[in-house]
Amino acid sequence: MAKKAAVIIIVFIWICGSLLSLPNALISRAITYSYANGEKRTLCFLIWPDGIPGLSTFDYIYNIAILLLTYVLPMASMAFTYTMMARVLWGSKCIGEQSQLQQDFIRSKQKVVKMLIVVVVIFAICWLPYHCYFLYSYHSPEVANKQYVQHVYLAFYWLAMSNSMYNPMIYVWMNKK
Repeated sequence: MAKKAAVIIIVFIWICGSLLSLPNALISRAITYSYANGEKRTLCFLIWPDGIPGLSTFDYIYNIAILLLTYVLPMASMAFTYTMMARVLWGSKCIGEQSQLQQDFIRSKQKVVKMLIVVVVIFAICWLPYHCYFLYSYHSPEVANKQYVQHVYLAFYWLAMSNSMYNPMIYVWMNKK
């Protein structure tokens, strides 16, 4: 890939990311909830023009767009590109008798394929609960009134954000010599 094409792709990704997060900056509001036990919690919500989360069609469409653009599309692109890489890496064999060096080279390529599979699976595990939370809370709006909903959300949020720290760990763990 040419340097110019790489720069264009990077700029495009940054613009898309900025546009995708724009609603968070424009329509977020802090709302204080009072629970039956007297406890109060202040939560941040996107208050859409057509209503509050769980009742807003805009919110639902936004969450579906986030799901598609930040989970389904990356999963599909990783699955496709890693499958293509795996076919090339796993499928290439040496013809005839193989030296120890050639066997080691083939094994190292197969380890790369396994590592790519682990990266995709970890991404899927980390991000799926976060996206499911929003879909579930739209279809079951009463969940917003549950006492521990903020803890559940924060746990799912932490799990999703923690995905960034797992990749280096996977690379180190699976590249031991």
